[in-house]
Amino acid sequence: MRYLTYLTAFGATLAAALLFVRLAMALAVKWDIQDHPAGRKDHARVTPLLGGLGIFAAFTTALALGIGVLCWSGGSAAAATRFPMLARQLPLLHAVLPKLLMIMTGAAILVVVGLIDDIRGITFPPAIKFVAQLAAAAIAVAGGARSSFLPLPWLDILFSVFWIAAISNVFNFLDNMDGLSAGIALICGLLFFWLTASQGQYFSALLFALLCGALVGFLRYNIHPARVFMGDAGSLFIGYLFGALSLTSSYVVAGSASLIPAIIPVIVLGVPIYDAATVILIRIRERRPVYVGDRCHISHRLLRLGLSRNQAVVFVLMICIAIGMSALLLPYLSLRLSILVLLQTILIYVILTLLIRAGRK
Repeated sequence: MRYLTYLTAFGATLAAALLFVRLAMALAVKWDIQDHPAGRKDHARVTPLLGGLGIFAAFTTALALGIGVLCWSGGSAAAATRFPMLARQLPLLHAVLPKLLMIMTGAAILVVVGLIDDIRGITFPPAIKFVAQLAAAAIAVAGGARSSFLPLPWLDILFSVFWIAAISNVFNFLDNMDGLSAGIALICGLLFFWLTASQGQYFSALLFALLCGALVGFLRYNIHPARVFMGDAGSLFIGYLFGALSLTSSYVVAGSASLIPAIIPVIVLGVPIYDAATVILIRIRERRPVYVGDRCHISHRLLRLGLSRNQAVVFVLMICIAIGMSALLLPYLSLRLSILVLLQTILIYVILTLLIRAGRK
């Protein structure tokens, strides 16, 4: 029954995304909120920019319906008899609902700011976006989305705000090629779903199932040649959710030999983190503004090696899968094997670094 609810949540959000993304595309064309080919941009045609609004609408609609179903199953004797598993989740829902509302409040703020950025383009001040990211992260942390492994509570608060804001940014950086950001987000979402569902974290797994459904629906229109872009509204929302939800989930199980599984979010989200870090370092070294886009991302440098756009995207997705699959094993490995997994992950990034350096030359 539990996995049936995950599948239902995924399917409902997928159906909603197929509808809402189409509606968002129509609105973007009507209001001319579109990305026009120019400068460093390599798409050949004008493309609607409101795909992220469709992702957000699908996720929140399915989430609201899911909460309604859980409340109905717990409030109706007939429903409780027929769906006892759902009825048992109602007390847990009441416990997590305040935290969830705070997280979604922060998400709504970033979606609004991202929409304004999509509409105004380069005239939108980056400082406002940065302040909004910190504010949204602070709201989520105030609601309880925070780490608990540091020695002092205030250090956990500072780290959590930084983490959520940083992950919001890395997905914003990653959105530079058709299907790339949404594809990476889908892989990360599936990995987090696997981890949380296998450990019985029902609500975390349910939220990741909702996110994956919305991403699949969006990818229907975003695979090359893309018919819609997610824009800043979508990339900020997706990154923010990963930042917040990764802190509300646990990864060390009773049988874990060490605390190494606590760094699973860093491993699962490692590819977007790596891409953002290398791009920032290049821009700083070349004394260019960090917030101004360029063609120094992993995907762009793979193009210089002779790969097509689709090949570059698939290559990065496979790197993400290869690293993420190792993270799935960490909670159950001995200390020695966990260290080997970490070394293997480092070696993959070394190989990737050598490749992209060749592309840069």
